[in-house]
Amino acid sequence: MTARRDPEGRRRAIVEVAAREMIANGYSALTHRRVAAAANVPLGATTYYFDSLDDLRAAALQVVAEQTEQELRELARDVHDRGGRPEGIAAMFAEYLSDRERLQADNLIYYAGVYQPELRPLARRWVRGVAEILGAYTSPEAALATAVYMDGVILHAMLNDQPIDEPALRMAIAALMGASPKDDQ
Repeated sequence: MTARRDPEGRRRAIVEVAAREMIANGYSALTHRRVAAAANVPLGATTYYFDSLDDLRAAALQVVAEQTEQELRELARDVHDRGGRPEGIAAMFAEYLSDRERLQADNLIYYAGVYQPELRPLARRWVRGVAEILGAYTSPEAALATAVYMDGVILHAMLNDQPIDEPALRMAIAALMGASPKDDQ
């Protein structure tokens, strides 16, 4: 089926390309022309489906947010598989920090939320989701403190081009979570 016969497929392709472009080049670097070229569609197709660049950005951010939701489901499973222990969480987080593209995607949502209040619920979802997951293994306050710490570590890794090492993560996460997870009930 060609793109002309599948308008929703064409629209989705444009949105996915816009998401990748923003992750790679930044929120403000997005242009209709750049997306059209990368999606291999005529320039008019991007403006046909999206009246403004802000509409295209919002749709692309929704795609990134959907990826975040999937990552939260995977995180919940992985934390559970490790019994919610700080050392397991630190190991998973260290691996996450080594994936620069994922870090850029998550930070893209934060950046948008800072400047567009209507997008803040998307930006807040990751921290709230992590706190919910960790809340099964520690107090709600400790879970939130750990999630906020992890957010700061992500920003640190992005700005310094080098993540904090796993032993330091393990020490901080254990301290924030109270060093011992809740008993399984």
